[in-house]
Amino acid sequence: MKVNRKPALDRTKAPKPGPAGKISFPKYFEKKYRNGFKIFVIENHQLPIVTMGFVLKNGAAYDGDLPGLASVTCELLSKGTKTRSATKIAEEIDFVGGSLSQNVSWDAGQVFVSVLKAHLQKGFDILRDVVLNPTFPQKEAERVKTQRIAAIRQLKADPGYMADTTFSSVVFGTHPYGNTISGNEKSVNRMRRGDFSKFHNAYFTPDNSFLVFAGDISPKEAEKYVSGSFAKWKGVCKKSPLPPLPELPRDGHVFIANKQGAVQSSLRVGHRGIARSNPDYLKAFVMNTILGGYFSSRINMNLREAHGYTYGGRTDFDGRIIPGAFQASADVRNDVTAETIEEIVRELKRIRETLPSKDELTMVKNYLTGLFPIQLETPQQVAGRVIALELYDLPRNYYRDYRNNIGKVTPKDIREVARKYIDPDNLYVVLSGDARKIASKLKRFGRVEILEEDGAARPVQKHKQS
Repeated sequence: MKVNRKPALDRTKAPKPGPAGKISFPKYFEKKYRNGFKIFVIENHQLPIVTMGFVLKNGAAYDGDLPGLASVTCELLSKGTKTRSATKIAEEIDFVGGSLSQNVSWDAGQVFVSVLKAHLQKGFDILRDVVLNPTFPQKEAERVKTQRIAAIRQLKADPGYMADTTFSSVVFGTHPYGNTISGNEKSVNRMRRGDFSKFHNAYFTPDNSFLVFAGDISPKEAEKYVSGSFAKWKGVCKKSPLPPLPELPRDGHVFIANKQGAVQSSLRVGHRGIARSNPDYLKAFVMNTILGGYFSSRINMNLREAHGYTYGGRTDFDGRIIPGAFQASADVRNDVTAETIEEIVRELKRIRETLPSKDELTMVKNYLTGLFPIQLETPQQVAGRVIALELYDLPRNYYRDYRNNIGKVTPKDIREVARKYIDPDNLYVVLSGDARKIASKLKRFGRVEILEEDGAARPVQKHKQS
């Protein structure tokens, strides 16, 4: 009897990836009311859960002269309304097994409530109440301020936090982006109840916000809830455009946020980057993935695998309404800090000068297109993408065509956007570490300036030279 045997697999070679599975960005409902308020509904009836997200179209970039104001204001929304105390809000949401959370970015403030479908009315009532009717009770405000100041003091012991805050102040100077979203000790201490009310009255308006429903709810149901509340909300936002980014010198300075006794340096190398709405953003995103955006990236393979300088190195473009930062980051031993900077600069120059290989680009494309479906597994994840579409005024087909557009990126595109948005000759070098152990070796990169521990929030012009 003849037995047909399959040829033995060659296990020394990785199997070739199969074709990408078909996936389309889920359809969603969108409606704009006469007062300018918008709603979005991502319908998914697999689980009896509904998440509602109220999104304010400005965040920490509008803090004014009180860094942290947007963040503290949004935290206080759930600490008391005209009809509910902080305790009552917490008890009511807990009683129905729901959750309420707030967060603030540079570009937005968000309040989320998630409840079982059976308790949708209660969840919506709480969301509407905290957004439209906060009273910012004095006692709660003082408690939140005290907690915030304590948290900031704790964070100052974290070299990574100090590197990040110093990098922002150096790259953006006196612009709001030069501050931190959470604020600083002095600014939080100066905040008064009237500041929170003023921020709320100025920016919480129907034309400056929108509401996203995700989960076990239909557009008709969502409209029913909104029609008696947000659809009748009155007010017009008169916010001014963000100030332009100031021109700052890039004359070869190295900034060290001094942390005596630190055995390693938290390193940030970069400059200003690209706006989220820039048509080149997707190409720059693919380029950044090759450079330092995933484990097999050039930066990580160089710093971690080839040289053993760090457990991990990466690069990021922080796309905001106006350009955020581009930075390379790593935590490295003191004795190899200078060498790490040299390798980072070498990789930044290489991606500008040479085309990526076909295999390298294909691997990154497969990684990004394969990751995309995983990022759309829940209605809440889809809601996050819809929020980005509205917040950054992206084309409504952006995510529908996302994988196809990644597939169209060529090696020449990679080199083109690298040359356009990465400038190795004009880098800011920022470290948090022990200046006594690292400063002398960093003079090859320019004049070294050592900052006292609380110096991260100061603009470049006011740094003291060591």
